[in-house]
Amino acid sequence: MASLDLTLALDLARRAAETGAQIAMQKRQSSEELVIDTKEVTDYVTDVDHAAQAAIVSMIRNEFPKHRILAEEDGAENLGDPSSPYCWIIDPVDGTKPYVHGKDEFGCLVALQQDGTTQLGVMVLPARNETFWTQRGTGAFLNGKAITHLRQTRDLDDAILCTNIGGKSRGTDKIMTVTHPRCASVQNYGCAAAEIAEILKGRNDGVFFDGVRLWDVAPGCLMVKEAGGKSRTELADPQDPRGRVRCVASTQPIFDELCRFVFKK
Repeated sequence: MASLDLTLALDLARRAAETGAQIAMQKRQSSEELVIDTKEVTDYVTDVDHAAQAAIVSMIRNEFPKHRILAEEDGAENLGDPSSPYCWIIDPVDGTKPYVHGKDEFGCLVALQQDGTTQLGVMVLPARNETFWTQRGTGAFLNGKAITHLRQTRDLDDAILCTNIGGKSRGTDKIMTVTHPRCASVQNYGCAAAEIAEILKGRNDGVFFDGVRLWDVAPGCLMVKEAGGKSRTELADPQDPRGRVRCVASTQPIFDELCRFVFKK
């Protein structure tokens, strides 16, 4: 098999993610009603998720029909050659819940893995006018400018972190308990891309997730590494790429201690 030109693949990933983001913004700015369904009680899916994913998948299939695809929404199963080492990972609308409620913390994410290792990734947060991208070994970029400075908080006690905090079932009240390491602050935006973006912009120190999916974090974790930080991602079931993921991405000074908290053995 001929080697893949990752520069061309990154260009495709950028165009695809920008197309998905444009679909989301056009719907938001139109008078057309958003069609909302639920996968679970507090997990939304919209017609925009489906439309954006279909557009992205079509663009990728047109260029690389043999590549495998792992996408959040239904409709992309069994595409490509099962023996291909290349797999495109797609989250058409990361942060569907904030998107549904008119917030700005949502984005379109595209990554490419080769033999399970992420080689490139793109995160487009259109309401913030932010486009992040990376290719392994070349650094990370925000709107064309290299990301060269992350926070250097030395002690986890002083760190600002983000994590995923899910909603509760309708009709029930419950005291929310969030287990987190000692730190200065824990935040939740409902969008992994927006939370990782805070690290890349030098505003936060790290993220820790338990229960997200690979499409939520694959691009951003590589970006943090390429910007000078560290990341670690583990599938709960290595045989199920659609399954739950534990993940840490952070600046270097706090990484090891944050990993000890998340990946307790």
